[in-house]
Amino acid sequence: MAKDKAQLKYDEALEQLRDIVGLLEKKEVKIDDLAIKVKDAKKLVDFCRNKLQETEDEITKIINPEELDTEGF
Repeated sequence: MAKDKAQLKYDEALEQLRDIVGLLEKKEVKIDDLAIKVKDAKKLVDFCRNKLQETEDEITKIINPEELDTEGF
C-alpha cells in the first residue's frame, strides 16, 4: 500500500487491489514477492470493508436517526 491509510481513498484502495489481483491472475508476481502482495491485498480488503461499513453506518444515521437512538436500550 503506497499511501498512508489516513490519506487513502476507497476508490484508490480498490484500484490497488484490482492491480494486485491482476498480477496474481497473470502469475506475474515473483515467488519472493508473493507474500508481500497477499499481505497488501489483505490490508486493502480490510480497509475497503471498514470504509463500506462506516459509510453504511453514516447513511443509516441520516436516513433513520431514531433507529440508532433506541438501539442501545
